[in-house]
Amino acid sequence: MCCFSKNVPFVGQTKIFARALPDKRQALVYSMKVDVLEELAMVLPLPVPKDSPEDAVEFVDLSAYPTFFTDMDKAFPSAVPMALAQGFSRGHAAPTPKLRVVEVGAFEASFVPRIADFSRLDPRFRMPQSFFEALPMYADYGFAVFRLKPTGGAPRVDVHPMAFRFPRRDETALFFPTVHVHDGTVPDEAEFDHKLTAQPSPLVAALLSGTAFGPWMASNFPLGLHVDGKRDHGLTDGTNGGFQIGLLGSIANKDTWLREPAGLTLDDLQGHGDVFEWGLRGTSAFLLDLTTEPHATWQQTARTRLPQLARAMGPGIADLVKRLSGTIAFGPLSTATEPHFMNGPQLWMGTTYMNGSRGSKPGPGYVQFTPFTKQVEPQSVRIGFTEVPDQRGADEILRGLEQVLDRAVTSA
Repeated sequence: MCCFSKNVPFVGQTKIFARALPDKRQALVYSMKVDVLEELAMVLPLPVPKDSPEDAVEFVDLSAYPTFFTDMDKAFPSAVPMALAQGFSRGHAAPTPKLRVVEVGAFEASFVPRIADFSRLDPRFRMPQSFFEALPMYADYGFAVFRLKPTGGAPRVDVHPMAFRFPRRDETALFFPTVHVHDGTVPDEAEFDHKLTAQPSPLVAALLSGTAFGPWMASNFPLGLHVDGKRDHGLTDGTNGGFQIGLLGSIANKDTWLREPAGLTLDDLQGHGDVFEWGLRGTSAFLLDLTTEPHATWQQTARTRLPQLARAMGPGIADLVKRLSGTIAFGPLSTATEPHFMNGPQLWMGTTYMNGSRGSKPGPGYVQFTPFTKQVEPQSVRIGFTEVPDQRGADEILRGLEQVLDRAVTSA
């Protein structure tokens, strides 16, 4: 959420980095261009455990690393896809101690453990009660508050990255504060100009890496190849890559989450049999809420039925191989044999349309299938053969794999 205690004429080019830390915390880095006419506060909600202590948030000074996001972007393809897309008591209670204030580069920062604690901030930096009434989902959140100074008439100033680590209420979820309120209102839709970068949990990273579907783009390099691990104070994992998405235009005014599908583990994401191997894909679970078909149904399946699909993939493919073994020459799966793939409904030799050609080569080989249905997004299945099938045989296998998917997600 990009929310200010007073009106700002302009906010744009927002960049947010989020990383799931191994100690059950999350790292968050936030930057933007902004016009600030008077001293005010920017507030970010944090899904911390309920009743977190006042020192639960660790603020990190990145004033000496203003190019943090510029360096990070160098690890990603040049064109990242875009997804088009003052509350306190006024009674006469005894005074309460002020919240701790931390100097973080150009900012002063505080962690507000609960809404009632906004009364312990300087009145200039409190949020109106109407703000919390309009956003009831933050009733038991904590808040990171950064005090911004006037930009002295300079328009659209780059704010050096604001950074901190905080304990996560849900250890399976990575959180991006993308709800934003700039003029005291909370519209159902808002104009976004955001770029989000994530280093999620291994499970989410594996699901995002498994397919080209969707606008989350994987980095070309480990982030440490471009991001200075000393100047970023360990906020990034330099040995691993990340994922990036752009949010641009009028989009539902919601926070963004990368949440692990319930009941799924890393071991569930792949399997094999005597002549085949498969990999589970579920990228649509991590996109903005989808409304067009079949993508909306794919998303519902990815968010609620991936464990069911994982359990059924191996046995379903094995049954299909057994059923077709009388007419199709299945054999040991080996990448040393001739590669083939399904280019849409067509059987091709090679590994991609750029190096392949339509048809099949006689003899041993394997075929990469990418079956999907109206209920299940494209999945990965590779099957070996002592004699690669012709187009008709490949069609029969593909139809059978599609049936495996649909039976898996519709069974009780």
